[in-house]
Amino acid sequence: MMRPKTAFLFGLWLAATLAGSAQAAVIKSASDGFVSESSAVIGVRPARVWRALTEWSKWWDKAHSYSGKSGAIQLDPRGGGLLLERWDKNSVQHAVVLTAVAPSSLRLSGGFGPLQSLPVNAILEFTLRGEGTGTRLTMTYRVAGTAASNLDTLAVPVDSVMNEGFSRLLN
Repeated sequence: MMRPKTAFLFGLWLAATLAGSAQAAVIKSASDGFVSESSAVIGVRPARVWRALTEWSKWWDKAHSYSGKSGAIQLDPRGGGLLLERWDKNSVQHAVVLTAVAPSSLRLSGGFGPLQSLPVNAILEFTLRGEGTGTRLTMTYRVAGTAASNLDTLAVPVDSVMNEGFSRLLN
Protein backbone atom coordinates (compact mmCIF):
# COMPACT_ATOMS: atom_id res chain seq x y z
CA MET A 1 0.00 0.00 0.00
CA MET A 2 1.32 3.47 -0.96
CA ARG A 3 1.74 6.19 1.65
CA PRO A 4 -0.62 9.15 1.03
CA LYS A 5 2.23 11.48 -0.07
CA THR A 6 3.60 8.84 -2.45
CA ALA A 7 0.12 8.22 -3.82
CA PHE A 8 -0.38 11.95 -4.39
CA LEU A 9 2.91 12.33 -6.26
CA PHE A 10 2.22 9.19 -8.29
CA GLY A 11 -1.20 10.62 -9.12
CA LEU A 12 0.37 13.86 -10.39
CA TRP A 13 2.79 11.86 -12.51
CA LEU A 14 0.08 9.61 -13.89
CA ALA A 15 -2.21 12.54 -14.64
CA ALA A 16 0.56 14.37 -16.48
CA THR A 17 1.41 11.24 -18.45
CA LEU A 18 -2.20 10.61 -19.43
CA ALA A 19 -2.72 14.27 -20.34
CA GLY A 20 0.08 14.18 -22.89
CA SER A 21 3.65 15.28 -22.88
CA ALA A 22 4.77 18.65 -21.61
CA GLN A 23 5.77 21.34 -24.08
CA ALA A 24 9.01 23.24 -23.47
CA ALA A 25 11.02 25.68 -25.53
CA VAL A 26 13.20 28.75 -25.59
CA ILE A 27 10.69 31.06 -27.25
CA LYS A 28 13.00 34.08 -27.54
CA SER A 29 16.78 34.36 -27.38
CA ALA A 30 19.14 37.30 -27.91
CA SER A 31 22.39 38.52 -26.41
CA ASP A 32 20.41 40.77 -24.03
CA GLY A 33 17.86 38.20 -22.88
CA PHE A 34 15.74 35.12 -23.37
CA VAL A 35 12.36 33.64 -22.55
CA SER A 36 11.91 29.97 -21.69
CA GLU A 37 8.49 28.36 -21.33
CA SER A 38 7.19 24.95 -20.27
CA SER A 39 3.54 23.95 -20.16
CA ALA A 40 1.49 20.84 -19.44
CA VAL A 41 -2.04 19.82 -18.52
CA ILE A 42 -2.24 17.82 -15.28
CA GLY A 43 -5.34 15.81 -14.42
CA VAL A 44 -5.80 17.29 -10.93
CA ARG A 45 -7.33 20.54 -9.68
CA PRO A 46 -5.23 23.72 -9.29
CA ALA A 47 -5.18 23.58 -5.47
CA ARG A 48 -3.40 20.20 -5.51
CA VAL A 49 -0.91 21.39 -8.13
CA TRP A 50 -0.28 24.53 -6.03
CA ARG A 51 0.55 22.42 -2.97
CA ALA A 52 3.07 20.39 -4.96
CA LEU A 53 4.57 23.50 -6.57
CA THR A 54 5.17 25.26 -3.27
CA GLU A 55 6.93 22.21 -1.78
CA TRP A 56 10.01 23.16 -3.82
CA SER A 57 12.50 20.82 -2.14
CA LYS A 58 10.40 17.80 -3.10
CA TRP A 59 10.74 18.37 -6.84
CA TRP A 60 13.87 20.46 -7.45
CA ASP A 61 16.91 18.30 -8.28
CA LYS A 62 19.59 18.50 -5.59
CA ALA A 63 22.17 18.24 -8.40
CA HIS A 64 21.17 21.80 -9.33
CA SER A 65 21.72 23.22 -5.86
CA TYR A 66 24.73 24.65 -4.06
CA SER A 67 24.47 22.23 -1.15
CA GLY A 68 23.74 19.05 -3.07
CA LYS A 69 21.24 18.20 -0.33
CA SER A 70 17.57 17.30 -0.68
CA GLY A 71 15.42 19.52 1.46
CA ALA A 72 17.96 22.34 1.70
CA ILE A 73 15.88 24.58 -0.59
CA GLN A 74 12.69 25.93 0.94
CA LEU A 75 10.08 28.29 -0.48
CA ASP A 76 8.08 30.73 1.62
CA PRO A 77 5.13 31.19 -0.80
CA ARG A 78 4.00 34.70 0.11
CA GLY A 79 4.88 38.15 -1.17
CA GLY A 80 8.37 39.02 0.10
CA GLY A 81 9.04 35.37 0.94
CA LEU A 82 12.25 33.73 -0.18
CA LEU A 83 13.36 30.71 -2.13
CA LEU A 84 16.26 30.01 0.20
CA GLU A 85 18.82 27.23 0.40
CA ARG A 86 20.39 26.58 3.82
CA TRP A 87 22.92 23.97 4.85
CA ASP A 88 25.44 23.82 7.66
CA LYS A 89 26.32 27.51 8.23
CA ASN A 90 25.82 28.45 4.58
CA SER A 91 22.93 29.92 2.63
CA VAL A 92 21.95 31.06 -0.86
CA GLN A 93 18.99 33.27 -1.71
CA HIS A 94 17.76 32.02 -5.08
CA ALA A 95 14.72 34.25 -5.48
CA VAL A 96 12.23 36.59 -3.83
CA VAL A 97 8.50 35.95 -4.12
CA LEU A 98 6.81 38.86 -5.89
CA THR A 99 3.32 37.38 -6.21
CA ALA A 100 1.66 34.41 -4.54
CA VAL A 101 -2.02 34.07 -5.38
CA ALA A 102 -3.05 30.52 -4.50
CA PRO A 103 -3.86 28.52 -6.50
CA SER A 104 -3.34 30.51 -9.69
CA SER A 105 -0.06 32.46 -9.79
CA LEU A 106 3.41 32.33 -8.31
CA ARG A 107 5.99 34.89 -9.49
CA LEU A 108 9.60 35.00 -8.29
CA SER A 109 12.47 37.35 -9.02
CA GLY A 110 15.92 35.80 -9.15
CA GLY A 111 18.68 34.54 -11.38
CA PHE A 112 19.21 30.81 -11.06
CA GLY A 113 22.55 29.03 -11.52
CA PRO A 114 25.02 30.96 -13.67
CA LEU A 115 22.60 33.90 -13.88
CA GLN A 116 23.12 34.68 -10.20
CA SER A 117 26.54 36.20 -10.88
CA LEU A 118 25.37 38.36 -13.80
CA PRO A 119 23.69 41.79 -13.79
CA VAL A 120 20.33 40.49 -14.99
CA ASN A 121 16.68 40.82 -14.15
CA ALA A 122 15.08 37.38 -14.07
CA ILE A 123 11.41 36.63 -13.42
CA LEU A 124 10.15 33.06 -12.98
CA GLU A 125 6.38 32.77 -13.23
CA PHE A 126 4.07 29.81 -12.72
CA THR A 127 0.44 30.09 -13.80
CA LEU A 128 -2.18 27.50 -12.95
CA ARG A 129 -5.46 27.56 -14.83
CA GLY A 130 -8.31 25.10 -14.60
CA GLU A 131 -8.69 23.23 -17.86
CA GLY A 132 -11.43 20.62 -18.08
CA THR A 133 -11.11 18.48 -14.96
CA GLY A 134 -7.42 19.31 -14.62
CA THR A 135 -4.95 22.17 -14.54
CA ARG A 136 -2.80 23.80 -17.17
CA LEU A 137 0.51 24.58 -15.49
CA THR A 138 2.78 27.00 -17.33
CA MET A 139 6.26 28.02 -16.22
CA THR A 140 7.78 31.07 -17.91
CA TYR A 141 11.30 32.32 -17.17
CA ARG A 142 12.12 35.79 -18.53
CA VAL A 143 15.73 36.94 -18.29
CA ALA A 144 17.00 40.36 -19.39
CA GLY A 145 20.39 42.05 -19.14
CA THR A 146 22.88 43.87 -21.30
CA ALA A 147 24.08 42.58 -24.66
CA ALA A 148 27.52 42.16 -23.07
CA SER A 149 26.06 39.35 -20.92
CA ASN A 150 25.69 37.13 -24.03
CA LEU A 151 22.53 35.63 -22.55
CA ASP A 152 21.79 33.80 -25.80
CA THR A 153 24.66 31.43 -24.93
CA LEU A 154 22.96 30.58 -21.62
CA ALA A 155 19.39 30.27 -22.92
CA VAL A 156 19.49 26.58 -23.87
CA PRO A 157 21.42 25.31 -20.81
CA VAL A 158 19.25 27.33 -18.39
CA ASP A 159 16.09 26.20 -20.21
CA SER A 160 17.26 22.61 -19.93
CA VAL A 161 17.71 22.83 -16.14
CA MET A 162 14.45 24.72 -15.64
CA ASN A 163 12.54 22.26 -17.82
CA GLU A 164 14.08 19.35 -15.91
CA GLY A 165 12.72 20.90 -12.71
CA PHE A 166 9.32 21.38 -14.37
CA SER A 167 9.30 17.72 -15.43
CA ARG A 168 10.19 16.62 -11.90
CA LEU A 169 7.31 18.73 -10.58
CA LEU A 170 4.96 16.89 -12.94
CA ASN A 171 6.32 13.55 -11.78
